[in-house]
Order: sequence, then structure tokens, then C-alpha cells
Amino acid sequence: MSENSFSGIKVLDLTRYLPGAYATQVFADLGAEVIKVEEITKGDFCRLDPPKLHGVSYYFAALCRNKKSLSLNLKSNDGQRIFKRLAEEADVIIENFRPGVTQRLNIDYSEIKKINPKIIYCSLSGFGQNNPASLKAIHDVNLQALSGYLSLNGGKLSPVHLADVATAMVAALGIAIALFHREATGEGQYVDVAMFDSFLWWLSLLYSRFHFQGNYISQETLEYPALCYNIYKTKDNQLMAFGMVETKFWQEFCEKTGMEELIPKQFLRRHEDQEAWEKMCDLVASKTQEEWLEWLKDKDICVTPVKNMGDAIKDILAANSGIMDYVDFPVVGKILQTGLPLKLSGIPTSLQSVSPPPELGQHTGEILERIGFKRDDIEAFAKLGIVGGV
Repeated sequence: MSENSFSGIKVLDLTRYLPGAYATQVFADLGAEVIKVEEITKGDFCRLDPPKLHGVSYYFAALCRNKKSLSLNLKSNDGQRIFKRLAEEADVIIENFRPGVTQRLNIDYSEIKKINPKIIYCSLSGFGQNNPASLKAIHDVNLQALSGYLSLNGGKLSPVHLADVATAMVAALGIAIALFHREATGEGQYVDVAMFDSFLWWLSLLYSRFHFQGNYISQETLEYPALCYNIYKTKDNQLMAFGMVETKFWQEFCEKTGMEELIPKQFLRRHEDQEAWEKMCDLVASKTQEEWLEWLKDKDICVTPVKNMGDAIKDILAANSGIMDYVDFPVVGKILQTGLPLKLSGIPTSLQSVSPPPELGQHTGEILERIGFKRDDIEAFAKLGIVGGV
């Protein structure tokens, strides 16, 4: 990638799975050097998740382009020595071990700060570094359950790990804030990101609604689905998404479909007016999805088809916005990638200039040579099981 303000940033990524990898993907795509510091035999656990193409996991392919891999035994004294030498020139370290693990490995923030006072050190955990609950095993679905969120969606699993993604976004934001702080003050920073708190932040409107409704909330008391904001089935059993929260859109729709009597019932929920809902369901079911799309061509009223994934991808690629593209990588071949959802005038982020997800330990040798180790030392480390990939 072209030289830019992120080209000199070095990130050491000790994390496994989605929250850390998604966060550091942001910096890798912006041109930072992101080094995945991985366990020697298995590496990041997301390397193992099926489905795979030519031995490469979909999970790893989605999250690890533009990154390097160094496989290292952090339980060994030499492994810790190597990591500390890397940390001397790093800008960011991110990890998601349980609290206390990095201290036992002698690579925690207080230790790294001694050799690099300007380091930005980000730790991800279930409930924060000082909460005993973070010592227990926890996953995304557990955090959703504890937040109250699952009680409002029928207890259904989401296709996306919502708490994990919230954590990744908070981590990326926290690191960016810390880098800005360092730019202004010269000071490093410890960034403590709690997965539970990150997800609660996403749910701020739901908690506010709970309070404003007299400390009560349920599926029936949510704002949506409402008559004007819902998913309806068409004559051919396809789905249409209606999002007419503005009165002008709803009024135009009702008038042009001959349903003026529904205008004052715009925000009523099903249990508040069953008859109005039946009329709306019957109206949408009177046309096929294609007929609705034809009817909508000359109108601007927030109604769209519910596309299947294949059709959605086809249309997104046809729009050529740069957010999604097929990229040809060695080993795995041409695969679909989703890029950063922003465009910066001075920092290129094109998917066509990315490097492939690294093989485990692929860059171990070059990284160790760069920080001063001789080839004989590196080969000796490999024989002792301190590094891999050389």
C-alpha cells in the first residue's frame, strides 16, 4: 500500500477470533503493519473454522488480509524476550487473554511500559480487567443473554456475533483515541475494553426506552414492528421491507394504494389494531414482489425487497462502490472480500491492493531478522520450539 500516516504504525496482535482480528483489520487496511503473534502449532483459532477453501478458513480469510504472522512460544523465556524486543518498536499491542495471563507471561502493560512508555496497550475481556467475572469462560451469546437483549428478539441467535462486533468497533475506536492522545501529549495509554460494556453501549436506546416506559420493556412495547415499519409477505411468498416512519411517505403510500383509512394508524403495533394489520398484510399479499417493484419505480417511499444473500452480493458488486470485491489470493484463489466502509482522500483503502491472509508463521524469519536476530539464532529458536514458520 502507498505510504501514508498509518504506514509507520506497528501493531502486535495477540488476539484470537473475531473481536481482536476485526479491530486490527481496520489498521491493517489503513496501511499499518499488523503482526499476528500466534501460538506455534495452531495459531489463531479462527484458522481452523470450516468452511475452508484449499485449507484456508473463511473466518481467517475475512479478517486477516494485509497482516503478517509470527509464530512464537510466549511461555518460554526466549519467546518473551523476542516479544519484548518487538514491543520496543511497536505502537500498539492488543490481546484478549483472560486477566492475569499477560502478567504471568511477563508481557503485561506495566512490564511493556518500562521498555516503551509510548505503547498503546489494549486488553479485551468479558467484563473488564478488574472484574472477577472476566476470569470465567464467556461467549457472545452469553453476553447477549445477560444484557437483556435476547428477551426482546424472541431468544433467537443472530447470524452475526453482535457483542463480538461491538467489542471490535470499541477496541478500534479506543486505540484510535489513544493514538490521538499520544500525538497530542506524547503519552502512551492502557485501553481496557469490556465486551459486555461494549454491547451495552450499542443497546443505549433500548435501556433509555426501558426507563421512559416506567422500568419495563418487552417485545410488545418496542417501537417496532409497527404498521408502517415491518416485513410483509407478497403474493409469491417473497418479502418486502417497509420503513415509512416519516408521515409524508406513509401518507403517499396509503393514498396511492387506496388505503387512506390506515393513515392515522401509522405507528400502531399488531396488538393495538389487529384489523389494520390484517388489511396491510392483505394489501401486500395482493401483488407479487416483482409487481411491487414495478409499482415502486416512480415513487420514493422507503420500501425495498428483502434480497437473499446471492442477489444482494450481485447488486452490491454491480454498484462498484468499492465496499466489496473479489480478490485473487495465492493458495485460496479468488475470494469475496469486504473492505472498510469509508473513503479517505489521503489514505488508499482499495481491496485490489491488499496482501493475502498470511500462513502461520510466514513472516517469522523476516521479522526476527529486522529486530536484530541472526539467521543462526532464528534456526536455533526454531529447533527449540521457541518460534515456528522458519
